[in-house]
Amino acid sequence: MSSDAPVSVVVDAVRELGDAFLDPWVVLDGNDTVIAFDARFRRLFSRQQARGLEGSQCCQFLTFDVCGGGPHLASQCRTEGRTLRFEEIEAQLEGDDTARRFTLAATPLGKDAALVAVRDVTDVATMQQKYRALSAQKAESTESIQAELTRKTKELLDTHMELNRVQQELVRFKKGLFG
Repeated sequence: MSSDAPVSVVVDAVRELGDAFLDPWVVLDGNDTVIAFDARFRRLFSRQQARGLEGSQCCQFLTFDVCGGGPHLASQCRTEGRTLRFEEIEAQLEGDDTARRFTLAATPLGKDAALVAVRDVTDVATMQQKYRALSAQKAESTESIQAELTRKTKELLDTHMELNRVQQELVRFKKGLFG
């Protein structure tokens, strides 16, 4: 986008292209105020929160860890003049005690706006954590089974050696009796 284009023209262009995006998106102005978003972004919030989205500040209803204590994501990308991408960052929805994970991409739309695409990857991240835990548990179980197998094999070999010793002793005993 041209840095000289009025914000309204930029927002109209984003709305036209918005259906092509796979992820929910939001446009923030130079003051990090929400000026446009799509229906998928709205669905991230409760009905009451969604009604107040337009005109709200970045992180008012959805707080991202990358915005905490410093400039908001939209301001960061406008200041740096480049697209910023964050993988699996924690975020907190207002009124929800459960931390969620998002992948974010923010790109400047001229000097007075930024487009932020968000993807809720909470379920995928949770599944990956469970998979890693199950893999670790399986590895631990496999090691335990391997150790048990090694112990049983040694026990079987020791028993076999004892059996051979007893058989040899029995053969010597028989030779001694029947000579």
